[in-house]
Amino acid sequence: MRRYLIILAIPVVALVATVWLPFVNRASLWFGLPSVMVWSVIWVLAITPALALLEFSPRQRDADAREAGGGPKR
Repeated sequence: MRRYLIILAIPVVALVATVWLPFVNRASLWFGLPSVMVWSVIWVLAITPALALLEFSPRQRDADAREAGGGPKR
């Protein structure tokens, strides 16, 4: 599970670090848009596959199967 959380942490750290990255946080244009905007959009879009990987991981499927089993029998 730790591997999946590290994959999810990469885009989150990139978004949080945006204001401290000098090549992003300056008055320049990337593809005709402000660099901060392009950087943020790329990493926001990267969060979606990272969350999908976490949701559809084998460990999550096992947890969902246990939950669907109805829990302990009485």
